[in-house]
Amino acid sequence: MSISDVTVEKRIFLRKASGLIRTASGTDTFIYNLGVVSIGLGVGSMLFYGPAFYPTGNLLWGCLVAGIAMAMISFGFIAWTVTIPRSGGIYVFGSRILPPALALTMSLVEIFAWLFYCAIAAYWIVILALAPMFSALGLLTGNESFLAISTWMLQPWATFLIGAAILILSGVILSFGMRFYLVLNKWVFILAMASTVLLIVVLAMSTREQFVANLNELVGPAMGIADPYNAIIASGKEKGWGEAGTNLWQTLLVSNWAFLPLIGAAFSIAIGGEIKSVEKSQTWGMLGAVVTATVAWIVTIYLALKVFGFEFLGTAAFNFLMADGGLTTPTDPAVTLLTGILTKSPVITILASLGFALWMWMWIPAMHTFGVRAIVAWAFDRVAPAPIAKISETYHTPIVAIVVTAIVNVIFMALFVFSPYFSKIVILIEAAVLAWSVILGAGIFFPYLRPQIYEKSPISNRRIFGLPMMTVACFLGFVGSQFYFWLLFLDPSAAGHDPTQVMIVVGVFVLGLAFYYVMKMIRKSQGVDVTLAFKEIPIE
Repeated sequence: MSISDVTVEKRIFLRKASGLIRTASGTDTFIYNLGVVSIGLGVGSMLFYGPAFYPTGNLLWGCLVAGIAMAMISFGFIAWTVTIPRSGGIYVFGSRILPPALALTMSLVEIFAWLFYCAIAAYWIVILALAPMFSALGLLTGNESFLAISTWMLQPWATFLIGAAILILSGVILSFGMRFYLVLNKWVFILAMASTVLLIVVLAMSTREQFVANLNELVGPAMGIADPYNAIIASGKEKGWGEAGTNLWQTLLVSNWAFLPLIGAAFSIAIGGEIKSVEKSQTWGMLGAVVTATVAWIVTIYLALKVFGFEFLGTAAFNFLMADGGLTTPTDPAVTLLTGILTKSPVITILASLGFALWMWMWIPAMHTFGVRAIVAWAFDRVAPAPIAKISETYHTPIVAIVVTAIVNVIFMALFVFSPYFSKIVILIEAAVLAWSVILGAGIFFPYLRPQIYEKSPISNRRIFGLPMMTVACFLGFVGSQFYFWLLFLDPSAAGHDPTQVMIVVGVFVLGLAFYYVMKMIRKSQGVDVTLAFKEIPIE
């Protein structure tokens, strides 16, 4: 071996530790994941989109199906993160078994989706929480200033500016370090959970008759209709909403809206290198988040259907989203607006709305962190510029990566608000699920193809049906992720396969491959063979 070869090996394998430290407990991991799932967002999206798009879908069974599939996916990722307990998401897993170019591409597709969904979460905070809150306050108090604020928030520039401010705030918070973020996250979680409990209590103590009477009293005069509740239902049916019922295929499709937020239950793979007692914490954090969210959704949705009525929820949202001229509520018929009307209480309206906003906020820094840790992992493996991996000695956090991803978040916010090509690009999450399935599929063979790494895992001696535990876990995860990839592919309301959107996703895949080979050539010109970094577990 030449001196230059030794130098290259040292530069690749004898690097100092990353600088990221293990600060997250099992409770932190659970809160992190459940925050990304977002109980409030799941309830809101299921009640908003579910009855509107799937009149014959059963929301409760849909939640259960999604919960089972996500538990299978989580099982696979628990096996991965216990075997390679490092930060960086699927990149650190895929790069140790797949061709490096493919691993980087899968990771880029994934973080492209998650950073885009940071922007979507900020957008939803405005249109599904804050704007309906001010609209409800206007109806309850008679103060037209609140209605004016609601209308202003729904203007594109206002939505963008508020959303951009929220995204920048996420970057500022993450810059102060993981410990600071996790402590703040606990307080946000407590407030958000308190709001969810309040919503459940309010719904449990209310009746359909009470909601109908209050809706007719508050909304009827503005609409010039004595009975807007039944008028909205009749209008929706006239516009083509259809009749309610139960259909297996529609139930599977509506489960997409439960699965989409449930993906967050596995997001702690992003911070695997910063979690204490990895096996115990990741198991509790992922599976605990799936079970808690699924149970909370089933309870809340059951009560909401009892109080508001499936037909009303479906026709109000259908008319708002798709039926030109159909009767509906003054602003989005989100659960926050309907709760305000139900209680006729400005205080409960504010508490429920802010709690809903907090649930959506928890998406943002968590998904932001996912993107940050992924590109830092790239930089440690020399397939991204070295400054991205710079860790602050004061806060033990990658400041450069945080700034870069925050800028990307704001750009995505602008694209989502102002560009017709990106305004409905939920297909990105379909691409991310496909990337996950590739990594989980590779995990089936990992114990056989990379035994030198797997044998160091605490689960290496555990077997199920005579097979390595990781093989079984990743097989189940692969089945669950493939099931929902195709279900999303066949559902134009949740994701679908619109040709324009598919081309954007293909462009992201091409960008990932091009980025890898450009960086490989640059590193080769510097005397560094980046492929050597993929032969052992990443640095801690």
